[in-house]
This record gives sequence, structure tokens and C-alpha cells, in this order.
Amino acid sequence: MTSRKLAGFTAFASAALACALCVPAANAAPLSAEAAFTLAQGNAMTQADQVTAALGAASGGYYLDNGKAIVNVLDDAGAQKVEAAGLTAKKVTHTFAALTGVKNAMDNVRNVPQTSWGIDTSTNQVVVTIFSAATPATADKVATAAKQYGDSARVEYKTGKLELYIADGDAIQNSSARCSLGFNVKSGSTPYLLTAGHCTNLGGTWSGGDVSGARVVRSDCPGADSGLLTRPNGSGPGRINTGQAITSAAAPQVGERISKQGSTTGGGTGQVTSVDQSVNFDVGVLNHEFGTTAHTDHGDSGGPAYDGSKGLGTLSGGNTTVSYFYPLTRELSSYGLTLA
Repeated sequence: MTSRKLAGFTAFASAALACALCVPAANAAPLSAEAAFTLAQGNAMTQADQVTAALGAASGGYYLDNGKAIVNVLDDAGAQKVEAAGLTAKKVTHTFAALTGVKNAMDNVRNVPQTSWGIDTSTNQVVVTIFSAATPATADKVATAAKQYGDSARVEYKTGKLELYIADGDAIQNSSARCSLGFNVKSGSTPYLLTAGHCTNLGGTWSGGDVSGARVVRSDCPGADSGLLTRPNGSGPGRINTGQAITSAAAPQVGERISKQGSTTGGGTGQVTSVDQSVNFDVGVLNHEFGTTAHTDHGDSGGPAYDGSKGLGTLSGGNTTVSYFYPLTRELSSYGLTLA
């Protein structure tokens, strides 16, 4: 989503909140604990976005700690600006731009399946993950590449094998695979279905729920992981199957608490652990993913990650400890779409 659209949503949300505060307390329904947390987290992110934009090149980015924004700064002057805005400042060594440079340099390490790297603003590092399914040669190659960046990069080893989740029970299917619907979207007034590109790469026609005969319009994977299907049965609602309305798309932030839906594992929550992640699956590298602690499994591919009414991304895959999603903002921009 463009900054102009996001700013418009923020203004709308602020106006709506202001109107809500005009209602006599006796008539206002109390927020649930989850709704209150989501509202507070959203407000903290809006403030942090504004402060980091003001810091410019001196910003180390920010992350969330139990819904509260921690803004990374390089010096006392930056800390004073952050604290003047009512947020918590943390002194770090590296700017967000510098970490992005390290991450981009790591992208030149090719043909290293079962590894990944992305930015962890909570530690002010690029976190490089090597899974146990990687060959010793691959593990050595990636670890050696990361070491040259000193404390800008951190290497961690995890057990398991990264897989693209594409089978076993879900909402949409064709003759060879099953996946999950991510978001109902549209181009102008024409409705479409957004899911994972590694699903639509299989071609064919797709059906499930109130959809039948959906055809592949776009399919991008590897590199990206986006897939677009026609919606021949008419437009679909702009909401998760739980009833949660999705009214905007937003960029995920480290520490952000999210929700997810998938046809195999259903609902659940997790936290964002990294952004701008390059994930080396066996089929190729997927760029710009965000890592989470959400639990997903085969058949959940393409399913949505969201934070309240904000759509965040569609599921690519992972293993039993990590799930990777492709950002919704990139999908909408790439395909010229809006949310339904």
C-alpha cells in the first residue's frame, strides 16, 4: 500500500476513534483484551512510523515489545527526538539502511537451499538461519559469507527442513494440489483471488467454497510468491472467514503480534521475527518474505496473515518452528490490485 493510502487509513482510523470517544461512556461497549491490544499496537506503530521517518538516514528502524514500539537510534540527539514523541529509544550501532545493505549483499550467495536471511531490528542485525536439512557445504558457504559482516550479521542453526506448504486439506484445489485462499481482491470492479505463486504455478482450474472454475491469471514464483486467480462466481467479501474485516494492507514489523488462517491448521497467532527475508527453498529463493512464529502446515499455502483489519501477507511455507509470508503490499502493488 502506498504511504498516501496508509496515511489516509490512519486519518480515517483516528477520526473514527475520535467519534467513538464522543459517545457517552454508558453507551460504549468495552473492548475485548485482544481488541484493546490490537488498537494499542496499531497506535504505537503509527507513532513509530512517524518518528523513524523524521530520523531519516539516522534511523535504526523499530520493533515491538509486547505491543510497545522501541525505536533504534544511533546517538543522544536521536534518542531525544524519540523520547519527546513519548516512545522508548534504544541506542544501536547500525542504521536500518546499513542492515539492508548487508542483507542485499547476502542475496548474492546463490544455490544455498535450506537457508535464509533477513533483518531483525530487535537485535540490530541481519539474522542468517541455516536449517539442519542444508548440506554441510551449503552451511559452510553461508556461514563464511555472513562472518565477513561482523556483528551486523548473526548466524543461527535450526533443526528441520523448509517446505512450500501445498498439500493436505484446504480451501481451494485443482487436479494436482490443494492450497488456501489468501485475500479477495479486485482490479477496478473485476474480482480476483490472491494466493501463493507456488500454488498457481501448477496451472489448471481451481475450486473450493463458493468458487468453481477459477483460472490462473498471474503466477510469480520463485523470486516472489504471488498467484492471482479469476473469481467466476462473483465478488467475495473483504474479510477473513472468522468475520474479521480486512480494510487495508500494511508492512509487518518485528515483534508485531499477528493472526493467520489456513485450511489445514485453521486460526492462530504468532509474532513477526524478521522482515525483508530471503528464503532459500529447494525450488529457489523467495525474496522480501517476513518470518513469523505462527504454526502452519501443508495446505495452508496462500493463506492470510493479518493484524486486526490490516492484511499483511500470504503464506509461502516453513517448518514446525517458523512460517514465512509474502507481503500483501507487494502483491497489491505488483498486480495493480485493491482489497475487496
